[in-house]
Amino acid sequence: MDGTIYDSRSLARLAFDGGAEDLRGPVNAPAYVDRVGRAPVDASRIAVICNPRSHGVKTKGLDVPPGVDVLSPRTRADLRKTLNEFKTRGVELIIVAGGDGTVRDVLTCGGSLWQEQAPAIAVLPKGKTNALAIDLGVDPEASVADVIDAWHAGRFTMRPAIEISRPDETGAPVRGFLFGAGIFVSATDLAQTTHRFGAFNNVAVALSMLGSIANVAFGFGGSGWREGKRIGISAPGTPDSRPGMDVVGTRNRLIMLVSTMHRLPLGVRPFGRERGGMKLLATETPIPHFLVNFWRTIRGGDDAKLARAGIHRLDARELDIDVEDGFVLDGEVFPGGRYILREGAPIAFVTP
Repeated sequence: MDGTIYDSRSLARLAFDGGAEDLRGPVNAPAYVDRVGRAPVDASRIAVICNPRSHGVKTKGLDVPPGVDVLSPRTRADLRKTLNEFKTRGVELIIVAGGDGTVRDVLTCGGSLWQEQAPAIAVLPKGKTNALAIDLGVDPEASVADVIDAWHAGRFTMRPAIEISRPDETGAPVRGFLFGAGIFVSATDLAQTTHRFGAFNNVAVALSMLGSIANVAFGFGGSGWREGKRIGISAPGTPDSRPGMDVVGTRNRLIMLVSTMHRLPLGVRPFGRERGGMKLLATETPIPHFLVNFWRTIRGGDDAKLARAGIHRLDARELDIDVEDGFVLDGEVFPGGRYILREGAPIAFVTP
């Protein structure tokens, strides 16, 4: 996928090593501007991480002010080295020009470095999928200069990442914002196919969603789409009396989604009303009256009615899961097994 700096095999092998601390809050933004209304650029405190393979970088460029470094690390080791150099020289704003996968990689590699105070992060939506930028309300045409103005003006939006680690391991967690298992893995493969035909962002999401619906509802993709995948879910520390706890247990599930974002592309609301925190959607299989209940789900329908159809929602700070067939985090596929998902500390995103 063009939104990743390193390949999924190296990520699966290496992403959970090394110590990590929570990302900390925003830096203090200076409150001055020049006489024409644009904040002066202190280039030494600003840097851009650019994924040169990202769709938007190749087609639209970045509009970078003079003196601001633009670096394109191509491996995990290069990215860690680059972020460590940023820390040494006191970089306070890191602008990530790429897709959701590039953001995930930067936050994952930077987590173990930012133990006391994290830099502010900005996202320029230059990838094939840019769900986080949509959630943050970032203008698709925003430039590096626009981000710098927003940083000086103190315009931040806070979002926690999902932190994913293996049980009984002390390695650094992988950080991302949209987790999916079950048919979400196959739907991601469909999205990759649409990218090859020139469909990106909401168009790609819509096409992959329609393809997934057709495969489940009409059996176009074979029985595997309807049977779901074996997924175990528990929610340590969550009261059994909380609505949605009937999702706990191991069974075949059509789809499982977890996110800390408030808004998703196309305005879909699988988690119900807009809110913060880590949210879970998990369905059993088969789903009766699939098309009707699917529509109710993505439109944020009533929890109690959906639960009677085997479609469950839950808010939790921590989830213990066991996935049979792997999962997807921000567009990249990870291997199956047992994982802990936690809601991380809020991250300060500059929002132009």
